[in-house]
Amino acid sequence: MKARFCILITALALLVLSLAGGAVRAAEKDLYHLGEVVFTGQEPVVEAVGVTRRVTAEEIKERDARTLDQAINLLPGVNVRVGGDGKPRIDIHGLRTRQIKLLLNGTPFNSTFDGQFDPSLISVENIAEIVVTTGASSVLYGSGGNAGIINIITKKGTKGTHGSANGEVAEGDAQLLRATGSYGADKYDIFISGSHYDRDHFNLSDDFSPTASEDGGARENSDQIRNNVFANIGFSPTDATLLGLTFSYLNGEQGKPPAIVNDDYTNQKFEREDDTEEYNVQFALHHDFNGPLSFRGWTYFNNLDVLENGYDNNTYSTQNANGAFRTDSTTEISGFNGQLRYDLHQLGDVTLGFMVENDDYQASGFEISKKGTDITDINKDLQLYSASLQYEVSPLQKLGIVLGLGYNWQDRDEKDEDDFTYLAGLYYDLSKATRLKASHSRKIRFPTLRDLYEPKRANPDLTAETSLNYEAGIEQRLPAATSASLTGFYTDIKDYIEKPKDEDMAQNREKYEIYGMEVVAENHWIDKLFLRASYTYLHTKDKSAGSQRDQLQNDPEHKVTMEATYQAPWGLNIYGSALWVANSYYYDRQTESIKKKLPDYWLFDFKINKQVAKALDLYFGINNAFDEDYQQSYGFPQAGRTMYGGATWRF
Repeated sequence: MKARFCILITALALLVLSLAGGAVRAAEKDLYHLGEVVFTGQEPVVEAVGVTRRVTAEEIKERDARTLDQAINLLPGVNVRVGGDGKPRIDIHGLRTRQIKLLLNGTPFNSTFDGQFDPSLISVENIAEIVVTTGASSVLYGSGGNAGIINIITKKGTKGTHGSANGEVAEGDAQLLRATGSYGADKYDIFISGSHYDRDHFNLSDDFSPTASEDGGARENSDQIRNNVFANIGFSPTDATLLGLTFSYLNGEQGKPPAIVNDDYTNQKFEREDDTEEYNVQFALHHDFNGPLSFRGWTYFNNLDVLENGYDNNTYSTQNANGAFRTDSTTEISGFNGQLRYDLHQLGDVTLGFMVENDDYQASGFEISKKGTDITDINKDLQLYSASLQYEVSPLQKLGIVLGLGYNWQDRDEKDEDDFTYLAGLYYDLSKATRLKASHSRKIRFPTLRDLYEPKRANPDLTAETSLNYEAGIEQRLPAATSASLTGFYTDIKDYIEKPKDEDMAQNREKYEIYGMEVVAENHWIDKLFLRASYTYLHTKDKSAGSQRDQLQNDPEHKVTMEATYQAPWGLNIYGSALWVANSYYYDRQTESIKKKLPDYWLFDFKINKQVAKALDLYFGINNAFDEDYQQSYGFPQAGRTMYGGATWRF
C-alpha cells in the first residue's frame, strides 16, 4: 500500500508540474572504450557488414529499464523469456543464452558451468551503451557467441565533477535506489556507481485464472534482492598510452516462482537462489607505437558464488523428500586478451588477436533421490585458447570488405579439441541513401563443464557445436526523415549440444535449421517526435534424424515492436512502447512429440518524465498497462499491470 500511495502522489505531481515551464537538459555521455574487442569509437567495417544494434543510456532511461534484459527486450531478433529457473533468458535468432557471449568491457560474464548468465543481476546505472551483434560477429571474439555478442560498454568520468541519485518505488513493495559519481581531469578520470533493489513480489494479472497451487495476486516465491557496485579508473601517463582499471561487485538472492500446474508439459519445483555473490576485476592497456602499429590488451578475473536450494514443498523449509537438493557452487573465469593492429592506411588495417582463458567450476552439496542421498562434489576446469587474424579495407569510398580467420582450442582432462572460425563480409553504398551488405561466418562453441561433468548429464565424448551463418540486407534512407532496413538471415547448426528429455546424458543433435527476417523503420519527421517499429519473422526446425519437432520450443515465430518518444513543451517527455509476440510452442516432457501453442500476447508500456528544475526529474510509468495475462514459457505467468514512480537528481 505504501508503494502504491507513493506512485499515485508522483503521478499527481507530474500532472500539476507539466503546466510549469522548464528546459530539457541535454544528456552528457562518454564511453569507456578500453577492453572492447571491436573498438566502436568509429564504425569498423566488421560491424557495417553485419547486423549491429545499439541501445544508448538515453534509451535505457526512456524505457526505465532497470536491468540488461529490460534494456534490450525490444530489439528485433531478441526474445526474452522467463521459465522454470525464474531468471530472464535471452534468445537471439532462436538460439539460447548459452550461445550468446556476454562481455562487460571485454570481460566474459557467461557462467563457466553452463555458459548462461542472469541478465536481471546486471544493473544499468553504469551502462553507456549496449551493442548487440548477430550473425557475422568478429573472429576476434574467439569461440562461443554462435547466436551473437552482447557487449556492455560502461560509462567513464568526464571533465569536472558529476553525479546523480535516483529513488523509485513500484507495486509489489519494490524499491530501487541508484547513485553515480564521476570526476575527470586531463590525465585521469574516475566513475563509480551503486544500486539497491528490493522486491517482495510481483502481482499477477487480474485476469489470471487461479489453479490448485497459485491463487493469483502476489506471485508465490517471486521476491528479489540485488545490490550492485561498479567503478572504473582511467589514466593517461602519455598521449600514446591509456591505462584502465575496472571493478564490479554484486550480491543478492531471489525466489524462483514454481509452475502453476504439474502435468505432462511441466512439473513443479520449489527452489530458491538464497545467496549470489560476484566480483570482477579487469586491467586494460592501450598503446600507440611510433608509426602504424598499436597494441591493446586486458587481463581479467571473474568470480561467481551461488547457493541454490530445492525444497520439498511450497513452505520452502524442508529438504527430506525426493528431488530436494542443495548446491553451493563457484565459477571462476580468468584470462588475457591481446590485439596488435597494423594500419595500412589506404590498404586497410590488419588485427592479430590472441586469447587465453581458464574456466573453473567447483560445487558441493547433496540431492535426495528415491535411492537415498547423493553427494555433490565437483572440481573441474578447462582452458580455452584462440588466435585470430582480421583484415578490414575500404578499397573504394562506397565499398567495405572484411575477412577474418580464427583457430580455437579447448583443453580438458579427457581430450583436447580444436576447430576454426572464419568471417567474410562486405557492404556497398549504391547511393548516399542506400547501402547493401552481406556476410557469412562459421562459428563454434565448445561443450561446457556442465555438459562434460554434471551427474545425469555428463558426456565427455561431446564435440563442439558449429554454425554456418548467412546474412544479407539493405539499409535505406527515405523521404520525411525516415530510415528503414531489411535483413534476412539463415543459420545451419550441426552437433547442437542438448539433453533430450528421453536421454540420460547430453547429446550432439544432428542438425538445426533457423531462418527469418527483420524489418526496422525509424522516423524523425515531426519535430521532437521519434518513432520506431520493427518486425521479426523466425522459423526454427530440428532436422536431426528421427526428430518430431517441426519448430523449436519457446521460439516465437512473430515479434512486433513499436516505440514512440515525444518531447512535449514545459520539459515533459512522453514515452510509449508496444510488443506483440505470436506463435510460440512447447512440447510434452517425455517424448517431445505432442506440441501445443502458447497464447499470443500484447504488452503496452507508458512513461512520462517531467523536469521540475534544472537538476531534478520526476517520472511515473505503467508496465503492461492493459494488464495482459501472459506466459513466455508454459506454466509460468508473468507480471500483470505494474505502476511505478520515482525522482532523479543530477549535479
